[in-house]
Amino acid sequence: MEQKGDWNYIKLTFDERASLNIQELTADYVRIELASTDETNKAKIENNYIWVDRTVKARINLQHIETDFSKLIRMNVRELDSITENVYEIAKQTFKRDRRFFISREYKVEIGFRVLRDYIFQYSNMDKVVLGCFHGEKMVGTLIAVKAGDHAYETVLGAVLPEWQARGAGIGLYAFEFELLKERGIDVLYSRISTDNISSLNLHLALSKGNISFMQPLDVFVKK
Repeated sequence: MEQKGDWNYIKLTFDERASLNIQELTADYVRIELASTDETNKAKIENNYIWVDRTVKARINLQHIETDFSKLIRMNVRELDSITENVYEIAKQTFKRDRRFFISREYKVEIGFRVLRDYIFQYSNMDKVVLGCFHGEKMVGTLIAVKAGDHAYETVLGAVLPEWQARGAGIGLYAFEFELLKERGIDVLYSRISTDNISSLNLHLALSKGNISFMQPLDVFVKK
């Protein structure tokens, strides 16, 4: 549980082998992820929770992709030393309704941004790659990928300022990430994507050139 000032929140993920005890979830705000086939636990929460999203896990075989990613990078993308406040500020402006962070039914900004900040900075001390996309000296986009195994990473954040979306920043960040991880011998790149985020799904499909599979669909619920 995360305790924040005068309220608290819980983010939980269950699979079908785990038994969800709804009486134990006493936090002010709760976000629950359940396997999409988990009808038993869904039945337990149907009176107190609402469905808000479905996500899928993408698995990309990086070493099987033969694309020259450098041709897709048309902006100044470079690796950063750490996760900075600027990374968080870009994410704040990017994510206004993302259900990873907005875990209240009404999309309360204060709650969403606190959850977002916790989410981002939890990766500060992990083995990771942090990227920034720049227009001049201004950072307009960012990406974070964390180590997920001996030869695997997972993209946990990709954010581009609204006014710079669809202008090459997003594809530049992901192309740079793919090329960088390939050069470092990483075989697999994971990402969890909302099925509502068509632009992200299309971007992953386009860059992976068919070397992608989707698995582990999760349904997301928050308190009514």
